[in-house]
Amino acid sequence: MVTESAKAVGYIQQLDEARSAARWKDVPELCRKVEKHAPHRRCLTLTGRAEAQIAAYATQRPSTAASTASSGLSLLAPTLLGAIEEENDLSQEGFQANVCLGWLHYVLDEPGLAVSRLPDSLDTVAARLQGQASALTAWSKVCVVKGTFLKGSSQENTGATADAVKTYTSILPWLSSQTAESAQFRTWTEALLSRLCQLSDQGEGGSGLIGSSEALQIYRAFAKFSESAGRSAGSDTSDHAKSRRMAWKAYYDTLSTTIRYNLPYDADTIPAPSEKSALDNHTSARLQQRAELKRVETIYENLLIKETHFPKASESNHEVEVWVESVIANWRVLCGPSWTDEELGEGGKEGVGRSVLDILYRAATKTFHSTQILRYLFIVHASLAEFDLAFKAYDSYVEIVTRGKDRAEQEGTPDEGVDDDSTVLRTSAEAIRLLCRFGCRKDAEKAIEIGRNLEKWLNHHEETRPVVGASEVPAKTASVEPAALAIAYCAIGVGQAHWARTTYDADARAGIQAKAIQLLRKALSPTLEDSNNIDALYALAVVLAETRDIVGAIKVAKRALSSAAKSQPAYSSDGVLSSGTATEHGRERKLIPLWHLLALLLTSRSEYTAAEKACEAAFAQFGDPTILFGTDAGMFRSEHLKDASGHNVSTAGIVDRMGSFEKSGILQIKMTQLALIEVTDGAPAAVDGCDELLALYGRLFGSPATEKVKLEVPAAAAPPKTGGGMKGSIFRGRGSVRSQKDNSAPGSGPSIQVTEDGSTPHANGHHHLPHLTHRHKHDESHAKVGRSSSKLRNRSASQSGTGNNQATDAPPLPEGAPNGTSAQTEDSRPLSSISRKSVDSSETPLRPIAHNLTHDSPPQGHGQQPPRQDTRLPAPLPDANYIPPDPRFSKLQDRRQKVSLLVDIWIFISRLYTRAQAFEDAKDAADEALKLVETFETELALEFSTAKALADKGWGGGKSVEELWADAYTARGELLVAQSLKLEARPDFERALLHFPDHPQGIVGLSNILLDIYSQDIPMEPTMATETFPLTPSARDPSPSSPTPESSAPKKHHLMSHIPSAENHLSPPELSRLAARDRAYGLLSTLTKLGAGWDYSEAWFALARAYEESGQIEKAKEVLWWCVELEDTHPVRDWRSVALGGFVL
Repeated sequence: MVTESAKAVGYIQQLDEARSAARWKDVPELCRKVEKHAPHRRCLTLTGRAEAQIAAYATQRPSTAASTASSGLSLLAPTLLGAIEEENDLSQEGFQANVCLGWLHYVLDEPGLAVSRLPDSLDTVAARLQGQASALTAWSKVCVVKGTFLKGSSQENTGATADAVKTYTSILPWLSSQTAESAQFRTWTEALLSRLCQLSDQGEGGSGLIGSSEALQIYRAFAKFSESAGRSAGSDTSDHAKSRRMAWKAYYDTLSTTIRYNLPYDADTIPAPSEKSALDNHTSARLQQRAELKRVETIYENLLIKETHFPKASESNHEVEVWVESVIANWRVLCGPSWTDEELGEGGKEGVGRSVLDILYRAATKTFHSTQILRYLFIVHASLAEFDLAFKAYDSYVEIVTRGKDRAEQEGTPDEGVDDDSTVLRTSAEAIRLLCRFGCRKDAEKAIEIGRNLEKWLNHHEETRPVVGASEVPAKTASVEPAALAIAYCAIGVGQAHWARTTYDADARAGIQAKAIQLLRKALSPTLEDSNNIDALYALAVVLAETRDIVGAIKVAKRALSSAAKSQPAYSSDGVLSSGTATEHGRERKLIPLWHLLALLLTSRSEYTAAEKACEAAFAQFGDPTILFGTDAGMFRSEHLKDASGHNVSTAGIVDRMGSFEKSGILQIKMTQLALIEVTDGAPAAVDGCDELLALYGRLFGSPATEKVKLEVPAAAAPPKTGGGMKGSIFRGRGSVRSQKDNSAPGSGPSIQVTEDGSTPHANGHHHLPHLTHRHKHDESHAKVGRSSSKLRNRSASQSGTGNNQATDAPPLPEGAPNGTSAQTEDSRPLSSISRKSVDSSETPLRPIAHNLTHDSPPQGHGQQPPRQDTRLPAPLPDANYIPPDPRFSKLQDRRQKVSLLVDIWIFISRLYTRAQAFEDAKDAADEALKLVETFETELALEFSTAKALADKGWGGGKSVEELWADAYTARGELLVAQSLKLEARPDFERALLHFPDHPQGIVGLSNILLDIYSQDIPMEPTMATETFPLTPSARDPSPSSPTPESSAPKKHHLMSHIPSAENHLSPPELSRLAARDRAYGLLSTLTKLGAGWDYSEAWFALARAYEESGQIEKAKEVLWWCVELEDTHPVRDWRSVALGGFVL
């Protein structure tokens, strides 16, 4: 062995460092010095010079000079071959020469020669070389990675991708033991890992050569290398930057595929064995999966935004648009039913949505008028209940699309950057759906405007549709998908039907409804390939019902409920945008309002038995009641027994995945069942089911006391709060929900108690639900009020009242708490009577409400407990059984929806008791409604300081505070009227109209009193002022059978309005009576023109009386005939009670 001088060793080391640092300009001079001091290292110097020439050629731009240089490079091959042959001992220098020769063939575009020259297993070669010497030189390590990449890339170029994957992966164990020592080592390692990451992509278009688990390990190795290498990883050339970015994109796509298709996920770190349940381990794995996705998402987005330039007006950034599409697809899954807020970490699903919004806005800075991004901004803002921002995005979307279409039509070339016609139609249809379902009257106007624009486009499409001979081109060959046309016609029809309810133009209402029917029938046309769509059939059936075409409405409803509609795939109005797959029991859930509608249609024909069966069928379609309502085996067990047994597993039901609108639909069916019992068995029998109705509300929405939004009251010295917008209320922190001790003595208050300050806290921190049930007091014979719920579902099978005779074809609803009572606090009745009643009736008691609210302020995204679940899932095409999720409303707006529904329930109960002559119980129920409204008004006042907030109901189907006050005062006024205390009822009706001037029941109640005053049936002023609320007519109160002196006096001729004059002398009492009659006429005339009163028969009947009192007999007859027509097709409850969303499922 030749001994080398110190200078030779030094120059050899410098040459190794220069090559490792890619200082190729220094290499020729160092090779000269090595030749001078170590002439026997000829292979080393030849390889160094060759590498410098190859590097210079690889970095120069393609030109004529480059072709000349390539001819010069080809002359290096024989020289390198000779040098390799001289190194018979397979030293590191021979290995380096071999890799250099492979590199030469690679840059000369000779992949076959490169594959043949490079070793098969470079990791084995590296191990052998390391065994021969004490350690590998820095450049030898570079050559190991470099050779692996060159061989694998050459194999790819020859079509042997599978061999390339094997080559790339063979080096990973060796790489895991190395550190990023030099620039060239990092460059080639990054190139190798980047390419392997792209080949490991599990997303659409991936190679499929690597399994998902192995792919994740590869990506994590790449991420670990990138983290250790830092900013110095690789060069900053555009090719390397793009390769690095594509590797991160492949990483993100693979994680996305794992999430979207629920593939097995191997966590990076295996948690230590613990006593946690499998559910906790699953949640922990999901948290890690979400964190890994978020980390990769952030890194790739940063690279994309940094390395992407803003495009020209005629260009588009395709990679940005693909990235946005992937982010939206993941958002739909993460905010879907398969993920919970706990599994998503801080912020929950709302946090995911807001993160997506940030990504969309940043992506918009790298695109020019992207209709795709605007469309998704519209969708995501709407999902977060930020409708104002959503429709700003939609307006911009429509403006850009319109300009793009006009420009394309003028130039004759389609604009690829603008959404296609089918997507535009679907997006506009979704806008109409949101406006009609969640908006108010001004939003209905906007829906009509959007519908007009759609009609213009559709008319233009029909005019420009190509025609072959005498027949049109089939729909499949047209530029617009038939399903998109069906969606558009359905949306326009829904908008027209919704506008018919709200318009002030009474003369145009019939024409609007006719147009809505025409459009909905067109949406169901067989030529559009979706003739059994449930959404369109439901909307059509409701419109037909409102136009009194009962036979037609029944046919349409039965068509939707038939098996033919089940077998045929159809679109979902929201699913076309969210690409959701079928929701679990989605079809059955969508049919609940249709069964309810069918029941009301049957009641309009007095077919009450069939109507009861239709109500039962709404629940029977789920089979076992536990599927719908879940189970809770540990209802009556103490906490320590539950913990000891370990079997306290509560199974969630379908209702736990429903939104507020669907839950309210279930309650509405329950109320219709009670109304049917009242018709068939009388009001005393119907009131027995009120406990069950309240227990069902508790199961669906929880206790109203614990659901209250507790807002911190500002300190006395602090300035008053200013009004805040909806967006501000989402982020604004609120006080914790605290329970307060009920200091009232047992039995000191009324039996019906719901809206007290709070329930008694228990040791376990949970709240029970003591106040959602009650006992009525109207008759001792009805003391056993826990009426079997089967009476509400199948009266024919419940006559005996025993458990054995309650089996029916329809599945039973979950029972209310036995004896109409939920789990009690220490201030409530003992539990023994409850258990005894449960045994006697063989009823399954309703489980107590699970209260998940803590004493701390909830984190962002946990405003609803249990969390409202989103149901968006990815799929190539939407499914008919997709249930669009409710937007994630703010806490206050969600509270408004629940309070509005509970107020309606208490008023419904109050009217039932009133008709059952149980006036004390009716008063208690009305008082509960008033307490709820007062409490909610206080909560709202803490958030907003303007009176406008009290009159504005906002988005989401709830009622304004003013309308809730009007409902409650009207109910109290109706109770007094039922007790023949009409003069005492007048202030309540007046106050109701003071809060909400267009309240239908309030107007009718007040108008009847005013007409009674005019006809002298009651005195103009009360004979004795009183401040109390009488429960029953007292001796001093006039009874219906004992007329007052005024009412017993002979009636005079009709008083006519006169202009005051010397000849016209009317006494003040007569003038007051005349003013009362004219005021009643004005109120009723206005009401019957409004959408809330045009089909309200009570209002028309009162108007007929006003005409009669004023001597207009012909008009009175005309109105009375209209009343007959309305009553002839009037259901047992209003058509609007079918679904909170109006004409939208």
